[in-house]
Amino acid sequence: MLLIISLIIVSLFIYFLKGSLKKHAGIYYIGAAVISIAVFLLEFLSMPLFVKNNILGIFAKGSLGTAMFVVVMYTGALPKGNKLIAPLMKIRGELSITAAILVLCHNFTYGMTYFKMLFIKPEALSATQLTAAIISLVLIIIMIVLTVTSFQAVRKKMKAKKWKQLQRTAYVFYGLMYVHIMLINIPYARLGLGTYIANVVIYSIVFLGYAAMRIAKAVSVKAARAGKTYGKKPETVLYGLALVICAMMTVSCFAGRQTVSASEDNEEWNDFFNEETVAAMVKEIESSTAKTDAEGTTQESLEESVSSDGQSDSQAGGVGNEVSGNSNNSGSDNVSGNSSGNSSDSGNQSAQPDNGSDNSGELSGGSGSDAPANTKFKADGTYTGSAVCETYNYNVTVTIVISGDTITSVTAESEAGAQDVQYFNMANAKIPAQLLANQSTSGVDAVSGATKSSNAIKKAFYYAYKSAKK
Repeated sequence: MLLIISLIIVSLFIYFLKGSLKKHAGIYYIGAAVISIAVFLLEFLSMPLFVKNNILGIFAKGSLGTAMFVVVMYTGALPKGNKLIAPLMKIRGELSITAAILVLCHNFTYGMTYFKMLFIKPEALSATQLTAAIISLVLIIIMIVLTVTSFQAVRKKMKAKKWKQLQRTAYVFYGLMYVHIMLINIPYARLGLGTYIANVVIYSIVFLGYAAMRIAKAVSVKAARAGKTYGKKPETVLYGLALVICAMMTVSCFAGRQTVSASEDNEEWNDFFNEETVAAMVKEIESSTAKTDAEGTTQESLEESVSSDGQSDSQAGGVGNEVSGNSNNSGSDNVSGNSSGNSSDSGNQSAQPDNGSDNSGELSGGSGSDAPANTKFKADGTYTGSAVCETYNYNVTVTIVISGDTITSVTAESEAGAQDVQYFNMANAKIPAQLLANQSTSGVDAVSGATKSSNAIKKAFYYAYKSAKK
């Protein structure tokens, strides 16, 4: 869990660098900004999924910044007399500013998808996604205000009473942050996805535990001023209430849970990547190369015919690390063409050349093609392929346009439901452009956080590409 890892990193950071942070705060702010910008830009590059999910993900998903905010939260909630209060209060402002800079990386990374949809096509978002996006905007506004007023130069120019009143909006910020996180995670936790269930439980413990501690401290301080003593009763009640709410949030992950049906492997997709099929491809490519002088075409064709990481996925059985080609249609290949009456493998792709000529011989693999012998594709035109997104079972269709024996356009559409469209949009924002640039799936990595949608697009591209091949 990235939050737990981030909390460990932040704890070590504070332990070893708290003095340096206080003395050279500006350097740390600049460093946080540089890291945020670098991570945002790196999201556009291809790299191993482990790196994207577990290293860049700490920044891109806002985990490290959130962990710093958690420390800031708990610093104000610790009971009087706690030994951690003094050292943490000295750097609380610097930690909150650094946290805000790091969280902006998350806002920009995901905002490119969600804010764009919010302002341009809000109807594409589900009710929970729409609410989460609006809350995110409110959070950004509050965070910017709190961050600016946390700088000593600004704070000194404000009246102490007004500054304290303004800083109390931090409680609203923390509450909305928790709601935002729950809106994102609970719908997918109800699908039975372990990571999201863990997120619901861990974030609930962290935020509800903080709420209980902070309220208990406020009650104790108020009682002390009034000369009253409540003993441990307020804390016991509040911690018990927090535990009950946490349990309720966990139960919500399973109540009315949407189960995902088991699916069959896509035999055509898997067979394409087994050793025998790849060996046959190599032999066929070598044979065609012998008839032409295009020696470079052999390597290029081979690269376009293997998996997205440049090697046969005979062990994995599909492209990337998560595609196995699942289906909820018994006996089918999870791939549908645009034409009717497709009952064979070839019927699982559709080809629609738009040059107005009769290409029936070309599309059926006959010898009637008048295309040059050394071209890769049958003819200029439009070709489509479809695939079902693994686990979520929605259809993805990719359309490619061939012109001058080159792919000149790659577009993807989906039938994703309201809860899944955000992930398809994340993948669709990057994958088609990479497929176009590479002219194949080779070297095209899945988008972090939308791996299965990315692989579905690549898979559909493969079928479109296959239907266009000679």
